[in-house]
Amino acid sequence: MKILMYNTVPEEQPFVTAWMAKTGHEVVTLSEPLTVDNAGQAAGFDAVSTQQTTAMPAPVYQILAENGIKQIALRQVGYDVFDVPAAFSQKIRLSNVAAYSPRAIAEYTLTQLFNILRHNKQFERAMATGDYTWAAGGQAREIYQLTVAIIGVGRIGSVFAQMLHALGAKVLGVDPVYRAQNEVFIEYTTLDDALARANVISFHTPLNEETRNLADQAFFDKIQPGTILLNMARGEIVDMTALETSLNTGQLYGAAVDVTPNENAFMNQKQAVTDLPENIQRLTQLDNFYLSPHIAFYTNTAIKNMVEMALNDAVTLANGGYTDNEILR
Repeated sequence: MKILMYNTVPEEQPFVTAWMAKTGHEVVTLSEPLTVDNAGQAAGFDAVSTQQTTAMPAPVYQILAENGIKQIALRQVGYDVFDVPAAFSQKIRLSNVAAYSPRAIAEYTLTQLFNILRHNKQFERAMATGDYTWAAGGQAREIYQLTVAIIGVGRIGSVFAQMLHALGAKVLGVDPVYRAQNEVFIEYTTLDDALARANVISFHTPLNEETRNLADQAFFDKIQPGTILLNMARGEIVDMTALETSLNTGQLYGAAVDVTPNENAFMNQKQAVTDLPENIQRLTQLDNFYLSPHIAFYTNTAIKNMVEMALNDAVTLANGGYTDNEILR
């Protein structure tokens, strides 16, 4: 089978090569995301795979279908980049990699929580000016004293909850799906109750109409003063204007985000600081705000699994088979 792999990064290439040697299938890689302009390059291929934050509009699926493509295998969890109805109208099957490494994202979220609690940014900035005093950053809080609300208790949220529980934190879970096995380390509750009780709020939910702009000003008005916010999920979940206001008023003690709305304009790119969005320029000057370039997933284990699982699913779906990673609605 011949597979066209869009938006391939150098880190993926060794795993692509190993997968080809193991399976005997051929993979041709492109460095660009799948768009209307290059969808036609899939002509002559049996399957396609991509990872991207750039949306794929309806014409993409029509072009792929006209060239005999019956599926798209996404090498990531979030599939809001798909126009699912448009894909289905062209009889194109879709898949994502729902669990390439939940630990990677959970560990990174925990890392950023510790950064905020321990005032690491304040201390590092002070030391850069020669100030090595304890007062430069201030005293930290210990994690066992905290109540953490996890919004979205799927694979990643569940792993994060286990880590927090092991460290002694109280963990609240908000999710429409109840998982009995999580009761050992999570107290399931409502969103309003979680906001009222939590010292830390962490998002691990997909982006959909229910979660888009979920963390708006009304959301922040409900939280305890001095709460910490963590978002390693999707940028559009959090209203960044409301987040900035809440940091400046003290309603938020600190925040760490690995994703932002419209991140395609600057994430994974080199540019002058003055070319960044104005709100990002302001936020990154704050000692209690941590921004990272969508790297929570970025481990060797995760990249290996993303490549192998997506390519395996591409073969399966192109051959008319079934995979647990198929997106059905």
